[in-house]
Parts: sequence; C-alpha cells; structure tokens
Amino acid sequence: MSVNVVHRYWKEAAHDHFYTTNAAEIGTTHVGATGNHGYVYEGESFTVFNHHHAGLVPVYRYWHESHHDHFYTADHHEIGAHNVGEVGKHGYKNEGILGYVSPVEFPGSVAILRYNHDGNHDHLYNADPTEIGTTHKDQVGKHGYRFEGVLGYAYPAQHHVNPVYRYWNENFKDHFYTANANEIPHNSPYANEGISFHVFNHHHHGLVPVYRYWEPKNHDHFYTANAAEIGATQSGQVGNHGYTCEGVLGYVSPTAFHGGVPVHRYYSDGAHDHLYTTNHAEIGTIHVGAVGNHGYKYEGVLGYVPIHQ
Repeated sequence: MSVNVVHRYWKEAAHDHFYTTNAAEIGTTHVGATGNHGYVYEGESFTVFNHHHAGLVPVYRYWHESHHDHFYTADHHEIGAHNVGEVGKHGYKNEGILGYVSPVEFPGSVAILRYNHDGNHDHLYNADPTEIGTTHKDQVGKHGYRFEGVLGYAYPAQHHVNPVYRYWNENFKDHFYTANANEIPHNSPYANEGISFHVFNHHHHGLVPVYRYWEPKNHDHFYTANAAEIGATQSGQVGNHGYTCEGVLGYVSPTAFHGGVPVHRYYSDGAHDHLYTTNHAEIGTIHVGAVGNHGYKYEGVLGYVPIHQ
C-alpha cells in the first residue's frame, strides 16, 4: 500500500499551520524557505495512505476564512461537510481529503497528535510528542498549544521499505533473498527472479527482525522472524541445524495489519530449499504441512509486510 508524505508549512502573519501532500501547492520543500501565499516550509510531518482500503478513514481538510485556520479531522461528524466547497459547522469549508489514516494503532505506525492554540485559532499536527510536550487531553503544553487527541495512525515521515530481491541457483537448488540489489554480481550463478516482497528497513513499535541464515551442507538460505528457531542472532554465529547467521534482512510485523500481506514460507525436502512468497498461488497451498506445486510444503507465515505499489 503506497503512502504520501505530508509536508508542513507555517504562516506567521496568519498564525496558521498548513499540511499538504502536494508540495507544488506551496512550491517549496526547503526548510526555512517561503513559498506561495507566504507559507514557510517546516519539513515532513507524517504520512497518509493515498488510497482508501478496508479499515482506513479519510482525513478531511477544512479552511476557516475569518480565523485563517486550516483544520484536519478524520471524524466526519465534527464539521459535517463532506463535499468540496461545502461549509459546515463553525464556519469551516471543506477543501477535500488530505489522505487516509487508520483509527487504530498498527505495527510500524505512529500516532498523529492534534493540538489547538485557542488564542491564535491554529491547529497543529505532528508525530513528535516532545514538540509540544503533552499528550494529556486538554492540557496546554509549549507555545500555548492544547492537546486535543489523536487524528489517527499512519507511518512516520521517515517511513521506508526496501524491496527484497529473489534469486535462484539451479546448481544448488537454492532460493536467496536480499534487500541489497548489489549483493549478487551479474556473473553469479544466482539468477534474478525479481522483487518478491518489501520489508521495513527500520525497527518500529510492533515490528520484529527477519534473520537471514546459510547452511553450507545443503546449500540452503533460510529466513525467520523467530530468533529462537535457530538461536543465533549475531552475524557469523552458528546456531541450530548448522545454520550460520548472516544478519537481518529487514523488519516485518508478526500480526496482520491494514495494507499488509503475509509472506508465506515453504520448504522442499528434495531440494533442501526454503521459498518465500506473497503469492500463495505460486505453490497452491496455505495449509500447514500440505505439499503443493514443485514439491514445496507449507510451513506458515514468515510475517506481514506492506503492499508496495
């Protein structure tokens, strides 16, 4: 599932914070630079999903002309104007949808915090609780901003995922997965089979590392999010069944989440090969212990990863 970065701007003369996923709207993404309508760029604030999916809700953007206040809410009852140009409660006019967020926390997400400055009629949104210094409802923190609650949950502005490339060595009968596209040289016996899935490249709350292992006797690369399965988590350390740890592939969620897909794990006894895919139709079974296409037996879910388009 793809996301958009939300850019944050500030207009001193109007005491207004403005948020948009369209950087061209103000015309600058250089911190401290002034763009259109006198708004100064303050940086990337958080992300929003750019399409609606089950479990997500839209964030509506409103503008109050006399207060010079941009306001954002995921509660459609709060203003009550759902159509662009429509004026709702308290004189706020609908300017469209900023993006989509989850109303509940999910792995890798951060809370988008909402504040209001009563004196300046300014709403502020961020994912950094230290900026204002309070997350207690109605408590006033730094700069006179009062905490109003959580807008929703989304990935942080620095959210990144890495593609995991899949390779196949016909001689070894070994599938190999790496997030480093330069790891396999062009003259390698490993043939590139494309991008298999994506993993988070930073640890966030609710995520776990996927450890990568190599077993030279059977020429098998093995990946697991269960550290106890091999028992070695340091590069070069040898664990159970003769597997040597080669580091961390990336991070996944152990539980399903909005916009996530499972990475299915299979094993071929004949080839001594582990295979991982988000496309269960490739092997044709997701029943633990069942053998599907090409002799691969289903072993369960490695973890859940974001759909990346």
